[in-house]
Amino acid sequence: MNAEDAPAEGAPAKEAAPEEAEAESADAADADDLAEDALELLWKRALDAWDDPKPHAALLELALQTERLPDLAGRYRALVDDAEKGAMAKKRIDAILGAATQMLMSMKTPKPTKNPPWLVGLALLGFVMAVGYLFYALARR
Repeated sequence: MNAEDAPAEGAPAKEAAPEEAEAESADAADADDLAEDALELLWKRALDAWDDPKPHAALLELALQTERLPDLAGRYRALVDDAEKGAMAKKRIDAILGAATQMLMSMKTPKPTKNPPWLVGLALLGFVMAVGYLFYALARR
């Protein structure tokens, strides 16, 4: 390391955070492209073997894992009016709707829990004491 390359005394060292963020962003973009390619490949396979439920099931599973249910539903929606593929497309849209509903229900927030009675009593006691002190302070004036 040359004296020219070393940071000046008291100067902050260069951070690697922007480089790491770029690497993570590139990894996410690569994963997104990979998922898109896999979805496209499975879609072609499903179109070739339209009456076979296995490619459709694999396609739905991939769309669930990569959170691309809307893309898949759009592809099936384009085929609903087709004479040959319309019935299966409608069934697959119903399956996508069921999967999306199930996914939403699994992410549902739990019911809020009830406050323990002792905590409510303590808060009520604090309120009564504060109001009592206020009346006491006003009465002494």
